[in-house]
Amino acid sequence: MRRILLAVLLGAAAAPAFASTDFNVSCGLNPNCQADFRAVTEDITGGLNYKTLAPAAATGLTGIGVGAYGSYTPVQNKSAWRNLTGSDVNAVGMAGIALHKGLPLNFDVGATYTAVPGTSARLYGFELRYALLAGGIAEPALALRASYTGSSGIDKLKVSTTGVDAVLSKGFAVVTPFVGGGWVRGKADPDASTGLKAETVNKGKFFAGLRFSLLLLEITPEYEHVGSDNSYNLRLGLSF
Repeated sequence: MRRILLAVLLGAAAAPAFASTDFNVSCGLNPNCQADFRAVTEDITGGLNYKTLAPAAATGLTGIGVGAYGSYTPVQNKSAWRNLTGSDVNAVGMAGIALHKGLPLNFDVGATYTAVPGTSARLYGFELRYALLAGGIAEPALALRASYTGSSGIDKLKVSTTGVDAVLSKGFAVVTPFVGGGWVRGKADPDASTGLKAETVNKGKFFAGLRFSLLLLEITPEYEHVGSDNSYNLRLGLSF
């Protein structure tokens, strides 16, 4: 039997047993331990990749926005989580803050800092977006984006995701629908003492959402599908 210390990347929606980021994983006689770890990596990638939560339009040199957001992702590999942890895991959840800033030449940059509620796990993320079509009254906006997320505060496990995607949007009065798709690579890298090997997964990504703008206030619900995982995201923010 081998016991390793890994991290719980779960929010308030998860099972009550996961009140901290640390738990013991017991593979025992399980010959599929590495395969289970890969399945868990797929759920982690779906739940913790960088969330779009914004239309494609360039915000301009003076544009700046700040907001709070949350995400909820039911896990698709419950048996793998149970085999690794001995407990039932239902979902991956996180909540954090997001900042974006407009740049010249239709570029925008963004950053996020996220916590997994009830744990010491933290995630940080960055994005660079370029609007091929800046958007306007008569034309939609089309943007390309590259993103990265990394983790901290997780014992004996490092998690990261990288992604590229395209997003299309068109504003109508106070509502701006947006839709997009792309690719996400997720990596879960356990400490050598765990006896497990790092796993890297590549998944397609689709997302769609609505941006409601009421003066400075913005409300953005979004649905996201990565691999077989579905995420439900919500951002509340201000833009200037």
